[in-house]
Amino acid sequence: MSKIAIYILLIVLGALAAYIILEDLIKNEMLIRAENPYAFDLKEFEEVDPALIKYHETKRVKLDNPFPKAIDYHKGFLAMAFQNHLQVIDTSGREIFNRKVPGPSTAICISEKKIIYLGCKTRLEVYDFWGDLLDTWQEIDTGAYITSIAIVGGKLFVANAGGPEIIRYDKQGEIELKFDGKNQESKDHGFVVPSPYFDVDIDPEDDLWIANTGLQNIQNYTKSGSLRGYWGNSGYNAEDFTGCCNPAHFTILSDGSFVTCEKGLVRIKVHKPSGKLDAFVAAPKDFAKNSGPLDLASDEHDHIYALDITQKMVRKFERK
Repeated sequence: MSKIAIYILLIVLGALAAYIILEDLIKNEMLIRAENPYAFDLKEFEEVDPALIKYHETKRVKLDNPFPKAIDYHKGFLAMAFQNHLQVIDTSGREIFNRKVPGPSTAICISEKKIIYLGCKTRLEVYDFWGDLLDTWQEIDTGAYITSIAIVGGKLFVANAGGPEIIRYDKQGEIELKFDGKNQESKDHGFVVPSPYFDVDIDPEDDLWIANTGLQNIQNYTKSGSLRGYWGNSGYNAEDFTGCCNPAHFTILSDGSFVTCEKGLVRIKVHKPSGKLDAFVAAPKDFAKNSGPLDLASDEHDHIYALDITQKMVRKFERK
C-alpha cells in the first residue's frame, strides 16, 4: 500500500472516530435532558450572605438508634422519636432512657408534667418520663399520618397530614374537635399538605400556629379552628420558602420569633413574629448532600436544637 493510501485511510479512520465520539456526547446530553427536562438547579440559591448568618453551632450529639424522626425539649431534656425507639437525653447528651416502641413513630411532644405524647402515624401513645407506657389512644383512621403535636391549656392539638386536619383532644384522649382550615363563607381551600410535613406549635401568648406547607406559609388559628392571620411567601429569595411543602418544620422562640427549616433547599432561618426575616441559623452548605429537613426544638434560652435525620445527630445552635 502506498503512503498516500495509508494517509487517506488514517484520515478516514480519524474522521470516523471523531464522529462516533461526537454522536456519543450528543446522545448523553439528550439522555440527561430526557431524564428530567424540567430540572431546576438550586445551586445559585445555596449561597447565603455571611452577614445574615447570626448563629453558630456549639454542640453535636451522635445518635445510635436508626431512623430519627422528631424531637422536643422540656426543662433541660430532649425527647426523640425514632421509627421504633423512644429516647430521652439531657442537653449534654447523657441518656435518661432508651426503649423500643411498636411505632412507627412520627411525632413527639412533652407536657409540662413530663408526660410524653408519641405520635405513631395513626394513633397516640402516652409514656411517663421513664419510658413506661401509660396509655394508647384510639386510632384516628387507617389513612392518618400524625406529623406534629402541641399542648396548650390542657388540650392537645395533633396535625394529621392524612386529613389534612388538626385534631383537638382532651388529656384523656377524647376527640373534641377537628378542623381542616376551610372557611365556608370565603371558600378558602384550607390545609394543602402534599407530603407528610405539617407542623403545629404554640407561641408565648398561647396562640396556635400551623404550617400550611402546600401554600408555603404559617397560619394563626383560634383554638376552635378559625383562621386569624398568616405570613410567608413562596419563592427563592432569602426570606421566602422554596419549592413544595415548606416550611417542613418550625418552632417558636420566647419572643414569638419563628425558627423554620425547609426541605429541598435545606436551610434554617429565624423570622420575626411579623414574618420578616431576621437571621440564618444555618445555610445549605452546613448540611449533607441530599439532606432531609431537620425537626426543630428550642429551650428557655432560645438555643435551637435541630434533629439531623441524615447524619443521625442532634445539633445545637446559639446566637453569636
